[in-house]
Parts: sequence; structure tokens; C-alpha cells
Amino acid sequence: MLVDLLLLAAFGALGLWLQRRPRGDLVRTRLWAVNYAVLIPIAAAFAFLTVDLDAHLAAIVACTVTAWWITVALAGAYGHLVARERPMAGALWLVAAFPNTGFIGFPLAHLAFGADGLRLAIIYDQVSLVIPAIVVSTIIAQRHAATSTSGVAHPSAWRTVLTSPPVWSVLVLLVLRATVVREPLELDALGGAVGAVVGPVGFLLLGLSLPRGEFSHGRREVAEVLGAISVRIIAAPLLVWLVAHAAGVDMPDVLYLVAALPTAFHALVISRLYGLEVTVVRLGVLASSVGVVTVTVVWVALGGGG
Repeated sequence: MLVDLLLLAAFGALGLWLQRRPRGDLVRTRLWAVNYAVLIPIAAAFAFLTVDLDAHLAAIVACTVTAWWITVALAGAYGHLVARERPMAGALWLVAAFPNTGFIGFPLAHLAFGADGLRLAIIYDQVSLVIPAIVVSTIIAQRHAATSTSGVAHPSAWRTVLTSPPVWSVLVLLVLRATVVREPLELDALGGAVGAVVGPVGFLLLGLSLPRGEFSHGRREVAEVLGAISVRIIAAPLLVWLVAHAAGVDMPDVLYLVAALPTAFHALVISRLYGLEVTVVRLGVLASSVGVVTVTVVWVALGGGG
């Protein structure tokens, strides 16, 4: 485990170094495109081609869909209630609504619960907003972008959805499971590869995206970010429990873990791409990640997760 953590830290440091290079912005943009169009669909292929599609899984997905959309709505209401400008509201919305199901969640789920946990974490990431969360967060960022300064016209929400590789990969995989691949496949090697790759890629992107300026936040701004983090790591898993309890569904423990994950690294990448308050998202990502990752790693070291 220590070697794994040191490897992730090394990739984060490499990203910070690359960010200072003349082509750092280009590297970040292209690596993000590879993650969006290649790595996420591969992870989805592992999950959907190896899971048992049964009534219990459908009930689990229904509960997580409901709970996550309530979380997104709560996060959006919070951001617009406390923020004075749209880029700030969008930044707080991203901090509160979107867990790091990929770059932190996939490796932690694999570490704590094995291939079965990784499989459920990927399904949660891909379908627990019906469409992939990364698409929803991109739409939110586009709608809150600082267009007055960038002068860039952003595509409509429907165009973003319909041209998204993660959306099409999920649709294709569901069609395959309904027609050609009727029984789960044995793809544990692919699952292990996904669990090994997403962490380094995520920390490399984190290093490429972290603002290099000093931390300088007023008390109000810190309080606003802490409120968003509370939605992210406290309200979100509580909503999963409430919905599952009300529906009488036995929810696997790994889904409480992924619901309570820290703010997604991709929120930082997207906020930088669309001109949101990136330093606010940086604070949310770092502050939420330190606590959640530390608790999970200690829990696994003490024998948690079976």
C-alpha cells in the first residue's frame, strides 16, 4: 500500500512539473481527452460485461440514481444560495455534487473490496445519474463559465450529452448485454489494469491542473467551501442510506464509500477549462481528499472491507 501511495504522489509531482513546461496546457487538455474518450469507456466495459444484471442490481441503481440526483439538486441550490457570481456558484456546485469515483474511488474500491467493489464503483460512476456524471458536471461548468471574458460559445446540454463517448459506451455495452453477451465474462485482469491505471492518470491530471499560486482565502470563502464539502461527504451518503432504507434495498458497503468520496479531480480540470473559480475548487478537492483518503487507507490497513 505504501508503494502505491508513493507512486500516486510521484505522478502528482510529475504533473506539477509538467504544468510549468511550455506545453503544459496542451498536455493537460490531451490527457483529459484520452481519459474522457478512452479510459472511462474501457472501465465501463469491464463493469458492464462482468456484472450480473439482475433485479437486485436494478434496485441498487434506482436508489443511487435517486440519491445522487437529490445530491446534485442540493449542491446546486447551495451554490446559488451562497455565491455572489455564477463562476463561484458553479465552482461550489462541482465541489459539492461530484465524488471522485474514478481517480480515487476506483483504486480505493479495488483496494477495500476487490474486483466486485471496483465493478460496483464503476457502475455507480457511469449510470447513477442515468448519464455519466462527468457529462453532467461538464454541462454545469459550461452553463456557469465566464463567457463574458472568454467570448466562447458553449454547446447545448443535449449536444454535450449526444456527443459524449462515455454516454455512447454505456449504451453500446447495454445493447451488447441484452443481445450478444448474455452471461457475465471473466475479465478480472482488465479490472486489475483499470484499478492500476486510473489512479496515476488522475494524480497526473491533478498536478497538471492545480493552480500554482499561494493559498489565499477569506473566512467567508473557506466557510462556503466547507459547506460544499459537507454536502459532498456527509449529505451524499446519508441520502443513499435514506433512499435505500425507504425502498427496503440492501445496499453494498462499497456504495456508501463511493457516495462519500471527496470532490472529483475532474471538477478541478473542468473548472480550469471553463473559467470557474478554480482556487475554490482546488481548496474543495484538497481539503475533502485528505480526510476521506486518510480514513479509508487506515480502515483498510486495520482489516476493513474483508
